[in-house]
Amino acid sequence: MKKAKIISKLVLLSICLAVLAGCSKAAKERDEARTELEKAKAQLAKTNALLEQARNERDRMQENVATILEALSSTKEALADAPQNRELLQGRIDELTKQLKAAAEQAKEAKEAKAEVKNLKAQLKEKTETIQRLEQENKELQAAIQHFEEQAEQIEQQPSEEPSEETEEYDGGEEF
Repeated sequence: MKKAKIISKLVLLSICLAVLAGCSKAAKERDEARTELEKAKAQLAKTNALLEQARNERDRMQENVATILEALSSTKEALADAPQNRELLQGRIDELTKQLKAAAEQAKEAKEAKAEVKNLKAQLKEKTETIQRLEQENKELQAAIQHFEEQAEQIEQQPSEEPSEETEEYDGGEEF
């Protein structure tokens, strides 16, 4: 029994050693597994961040595509309306060209009218100067007539004597 006890103790000891050896091996494997698990979690977090970034980029691209499709649709509509718009624009251009020609003609007429006004002002100035000169001559003639009338009154008031030579020569005509 002693041998059996020793053998059983040895078996038990070897089992314990095996178990203990297995435990240390398991702890080592568990630590390695935990390290790999942490690495996998870190890699998963990076992958999730990249996936989220890719989703955000995809959403922005979809919005850009929608905007581009709207612009394309508007451009297609504009191109479809282009012939009609071209006709409208051509009509407007023709109308503006007519207005421009009319304005140019009016400007030409205004220029001619301005020249005519300038000419008429010059003529008016000449006529005004002529009238002023004639009025001055008229005043001088009236003064001369008044002077002659005064002389005639003085002559009439003098006693009647023989007519002088000056009165005989005067025949009543206008001579100045």
